[in-house]
Amino acid sequence: MLFGAVAGCAGQAADAGKPKVEPAWTSCAAAGATSSGPASGGSGLADLPPLDGSFEPVAAVVCSSAPLRRADGGEDMTATESRADDVTALVAALRLPDEPISGGACTLELYLAPFFALLDAQGRWVRPGVPHDSCGKVRSEVREALGGLRLTPVSSRPIREIESSEAAAAGCTQQWADMVWVSGQWGTKGEPAVVPAGFDGPVQVRLCAYRVPADQQRTGKPAGEFASGRYLSEQQWAAVRKEVEAAAPAPACTSPASEFVVLHLGSGQLYVERDGCRRLLAQAADGRDTIRQASPKLLALLAG
Repeated sequence: MLFGAVAGCAGQAADAGKPKVEPAWTSCAAAGATSSGPASGGSGLADLPPLDGSFEPVAAVVCSSAPLRRADGGEDMTATESRADDVTALVAALRLPDEPISGGACTLELYLAPFFALLDAQGRWVRPGVPHDSCGKVRSEVREALGGLRLTPVSSRPIREIESSEAAAAGCTQQWADMVWVSGQWGTKGEPAVVPAGFDGPVQVRLCAYRVPADQQRTGKPAGEFASGRYLSEQQWAAVRKEVEAAAPAPACTSPASEFVVLHLGSGQLYVERDGCRRLLAQAADGRDTIRQASPKLLALLAG
C-alpha cells in the first residue's frame, strides 16, 4: 500500500479523537502488519487520530519485510520486527500539525511508510496518524525521523520463498514467463530463426526449465516455476543451434505448454515448449521475434 503517492490522493483529515491505546505489545503479526511484500503502514495512516499529549511514547516498533539470502543460496521474503528506544525526534515530528493544502505544484514521488507502533512505559501501544504537508504527503520531518531511528532487530521470520537453493545453484530465477505463449497471442511472424550476433564462437549457454501450473496456463503471461537447470556443453549447444536455425514454420496451435525451457545466451534468450504446441521463440534476421516449430531432435536435446 502506498501513502502520499500523489497530492490528489492524500490530504484526508485524520479522525477526531485520540489514538486507540492497545494492551501490551505482542508482535507485528498480531498487530496486523502486512504479511507479504514490503510491510507498509498503508493509506489508513491518514485516517488514524494524531498523537496527542495523553500518550507518552518511550519506544517504537517497526515492522518491515525484505528479501534475505539464505546460507544455502536460496532467498526468502523475510518479515523483521525491530525496536528503537530513542523516539524523541519521531514523537516531536508526529505532533506537528497538518499544513494547509496549497493547491500548487507538487512532486509525484512515492513514499512507503513502514508499519510502526509507539509503546509507553507500561508496554501499551498505539498507531498514530501522521501529519501531512502542503501537498497532502507525509511531512518531511516524519520521514526523516522514521529513517533516523536506531533500530535493533527483535525477531524475523520467513514469509515465503522467493528463490529456491536449487534455482540459485543453477543460476536460474524461481519464476519465468512463458514468452512463447505470450508472443503467440500476437500472431508473431514466422521467419527463420537465427542466433543473435556475438554468439558465433564458444559460448556458455544456461538452460532453465520451468513447469506451468494449470491455473497459469492460457493466462496473459503464464508464470512457470523453476524445475531444473544446467549448462550445455559446446557440443550440445552446437547441436541445439543447428536445430533452432533449421526449424520449420509453426502451424496454428492453441495448446498451452505445461513445461518450457529458456536458453540464456548472454543477455539474450531462446524459448522452447516441451509439450503443448512444442514451438520455439527465437530471433529472426530482422531482429524481431519469430515462432518456429521445435523438432523432435531439439526436444530430445533439451530433455532432462
